[in-house]
Amino acid sequence: MASEEEQKAVQQKPRSKKPLIVALLFIVLLGAGGAGAYFKFIKKTPTVMSEQPKEAVGVICEMDTFMVNLADPGGKRFLKATMKLKVSSPEALEECKSRNFELRDMLLILLSGRETQEVATVQDKLDLKKQLIETLNRALRRGQVMDVYFTEFLIQ
Repeated sequence: MASEEEQKAVQQKPRSKKPLIVALLFIVLLGAGGAGAYFKFIKKTPTVMSEQPKEAVGVICEMDTFMVNLADPGGKRFLKATMKLKVSSPEALEECKSRNFELRDMLLILLSGRETQEVATVQDKLDLKKQLIETLNRALRRGQVMDVYFTEFLIQ
């Protein structure tokens, strides 16, 4: 009987590996298609972020330190403030540099018109920043101030 079974095993053809290869190829193609669709339609690529307009980035304009007497009765208190302006474009930066004396004059008048209690709290400083931005934007012609950053703010 053993010899009969051995003869049958020898007579049978070996199984074809073709269906296995086709199945593996199908799985690989399906995975590649899914990955391609993911990167094309779903995932945000960094190139989208680099296509933002330059105005959204801004350019920094450094201002000299301001030292002004505050408008307190008696005039014994002063404010020392250093700030940087974030402007919308290189053209606005050039305008800030060329008209620095005008912008400083506006800021000096605005700062010296404040009393100590008007610049004491965080909310007061945020309000002051807003007013500085509005004042400067009315004066600039080739761009706008996007933000003001205080790098030094001392009340004495």
